[in-house]
Amino acid sequence: MSRTSSYYDVRDALAEPGCAVCRLKSKAVERYLDGLLWESVNDPGVRRQVRQARGFCRDHAWLLVRPAASLGVAILHRDVLRAVLDILQGARFQAPPWLSVQRAHEALDAEQASTATAELVGRLAPQAPCPACKQGAEMEVIYLDTLLQELLGEDGLLAAYRESAGLCLPHLRQALARLRSEAVFQALVDAQRAIWQRLEADVSEFIRKSDARFRDEPWGDERDAWLRAISAVAGSQPGVNR
Repeated sequence: MSRTSSYYDVRDALAEPGCAVCRLKSKAVERYLDGLLWESVNDPGVRRQVRQARGFCRDHAWLLVRPAASLGVAILHRDVLRAVLDILQGARFQAPPWLSVQRAHEALDAEQASTATAELVGRLAPQAPCPACKQGAEMEVIYLDTLLQELLGEDGLLAAYRESAGLCLPHLRQALARLRSEAVFQALVDAQRAIWQRLEADVSEFIRKSDARFRDEPWGDERDAWLRAISAVAGSQPGVNR
């Protein structure tokens, strides 16, 4: 049977710690950022996308800090700085009339956004998604669909999935939202329940051994259960393959 490269990516990721889709998404973003910095930093279309996005989100912006990347990072961020400076150059404070309803509402509610700066705030806001987030989201869908399509059947991924850390809660929700097959649904839910039951037992054992009464007992697999619990509930830390 012919397999796509994403099948082998998912199969291999299931053998690693943590959520396989988190791991693959993180690697996809790393590949994208490498390609951007080493191959595309002078591409006008790419530079336009970065300007429209007002740069990268915080997590992905700091992933740009890597050896020999300083020039590429500087070029991209100079573009963004020039774009926002142009916007600020013509900025005007546009207060509503003194006797307007809007002015009265703003006077009574300090949390209400200012009408006077609304246009400027809108222009300074990202006009497009973070390019790295966009790439990560696209690859995330490909890997989730691959997992669901290849879970059952000959050489399916179910056995590997059962032995893995499963999906994190956010990716499980995404997977379930994409499911159309009852058989795959049942297999996925049963496997995930067993995986999380094992994790819950490890977390409980970690809590028990943290009690001073049991401090002389040696640590086992439960030693890092608290970190695995974070990864299971929230997803892997950005840029970190646990």
